[in-house]
Amino acid sequence: MCAFYDKAEKMVATSLLELDVDEILGKVERLTSVKFPRTVIEVSLEPKLKVLCVRFKKPVKAELGEPLRNGIHLFTDRDTEEITAVEIVDLARL
Repeated sequence: MCAFYDKAEKMVATSLLELDVDEILGKVERLTSVKFPRTVIEVSLEPKLKVLCVRFKKPVKAELGEPLRNGIHLFTDRDTEEITAVEIVDLARL
């Protein structure tokens, strides 16, 4: 069972299927002023770490990660500088 909890330990989501990825990306865009691609090739959830990763494309050779704000990390292709993924730690903070 996948689960995310907010600060009051209330369950935020019980399954990856319950998450609205488009809504989450919209919230992250508003918080960071970064526009994400709308083609998603992979979504992964690490419930014990409370981490959601949304992958837009595979990097050609390698990717670089950088924090956009607390709990939000942006990954870009090292060569093309295109956005490849975003990682969100603790969805309850959005």
